[in-house]
Amino acid sequence: MPGPALAFNKSKPHFVDTVKLHGYIDTYGNLRLNNTHFETLPEDLTIDGFLDIEASNITRLPDTLVVKGYLNASHSKLTRIPKIDVGGYMNFTGSQIAVLPAGLTVNGDLSLVDTPIAALPRRLNVKGNLYLSNTKVTRLPPDLRVSGDVYLRGTPVKDIPEKLAVRGRIYR
Repeated sequence: MPGPALAFNKSKPHFVDTVKLHGYIDTYGNLRLNNTHFETLPEDLTIDGFLDIEASNITRLPDTLVVKGYLNASHSKLTRIPKIDVGGYMNFTGSQIAVLPAGLTVNGDLSLVDTPIAALPRRLNVKGNLYLSNTKVTRLPPDLRVSGDVYLRGTPVKDIPEKLAVRGRIYR
């Protein structure tokens, strides 16, 4: 009588083995978990391409997550993220994100459009555009750094700090 079928010759496959088996990782190292049943990601996960968890059930990201490409978490159930290493933009449009970590650097655009976020963290550094439309953000921190434009339409932001480090334009 044959024994149980083993994925990748292991009695208990690891997360990465499972996602490879089901075709969630492509040959470029991109991980697509959009619209999936996954609720968590394992610690010490490094993704060579982008991570797409759009409309997923994932509620938290591991503290040690490394994404060499971009992160798309739009319309996901994320409420907060740790200070993670992402090589490109971060898209949280329509997600449940309410808190960002202090000192976060985003190596591209940061979209928080249509999220419940009410305050930006200290020392936020965005190396692209910052999209805050339709959020509850009431003020911009004085140490905010944005290399591109800032989009504020639909926010209650009234005053812009005098020495705000924005290289592009501010759209209200």
